[in-house]
Amino acid sequence: MRRSLDLTRDLTTLFVCAVSTVLLTRSFLALAGYPQVGGSKFHIAHVLYGGLLLLAACIVLLALLNPGARFVAAVLGGIGFGLFIDEVGKFVTKNVNYFYRPAIAIIYVCFVLLFGVIRWLSRRRFSAAEALLIAAETLKQEAVGNLTAERRARVLALLTETGAQGALADGIRDLLDRAPVARRSPNLFARLVDRARIVWSQLTSHRLFRTLIFLLLAAGVAISGAELGWLLRNGVSGLAFSEKAFAASTLAADALLAIGALRLKSSLLTALHWYEHAVLLEITVSQVFLYTSEQLAASLNLAALLVLWLLLRWGIHFESTQPGSMPT
Repeated sequence: MRRSLDLTRDLTTLFVCAVSTVLLTRSFLALAGYPQVGGSKFHIAHVLYGGLLLLAACIVLLALLNPGARFVAAVLGGIGFGLFIDEVGKFVTKNVNYFYRPAIAIIYVCFVLLFGVIRWLSRRRFSAAEALLIAAETLKQEAVGNLTAERRARVLALLTETGAQGALADGIRDLLDRAPVARRSPNLFARLVDRARIVWSQLTSHRLFRTLIFLLLAAGVAISGAELGWLLRNGVSGLAFSEKAFAASTLAADALLAIGALRLKSSLLTALHWYEHAVLLEITVSQVFLYTSEQLAASLNLAALLVLWLLLRWGIHFESTQPGSMPT
């Protein structure tokens, strides 16, 4: 089993798209009064749209060699899986009951298992053989004129880090060294990325940046603690299961934030990874249980968490490309 260099980005994208689809779908259906597509005779369930999107993701992966095909497939597959798993209640009950309450638990377990698989794959260090395959695949980007200097430097660093040796490794390394990087006029997205990278470098080099981040985290933990205190004001025994689960997951997320704050002084990249774990825990666990009692609040929180996760992913990406940072 050989892994992609972008597996963390692509699988996390799939994961977040799937969770977001479930929560947004249920929120929309609740607000719209659970409308049915198909008229009085038919009911076209959204599981069918999910299946079509999963098929589209497979077609993209099997038919296209473009470097960006995996990311597109991750988005399509995540939305498709979310639409599919959202209707699990219909397929585990004889009366085809979408509102079967344990369905939320089934969905939750599926997402936890998927999250565990992603983290397991991401934690393992790349081998020399994997580095060679990644480097060979990177040459495809040069063939279509999409190879960036950043990507080339990252792959060359990975070859060195894993100790890839031999005639094949030397040949691929030489090809990458001599491969021209894309010099076409950057599009709007590329210009925004370059501008964001400049802003990120300016922010992180400021002497008060880490102090400000630490204070923001401390304020976030304090606010979260106050919310939990209000929730637990009458004791744990009077809480519903979903409220207990929400409280426990929020405490776990606060603990991850605290660990990140402690690592902030020694390594900004490591701290960002801990913050990302906390945000993903909120998205995949806390919001699911919050949804059972507060659909509107869960939807608004989800939108804010997704924006925060996107900013964290960009920060991790920019920070991991700094000299001396380990590839992620």
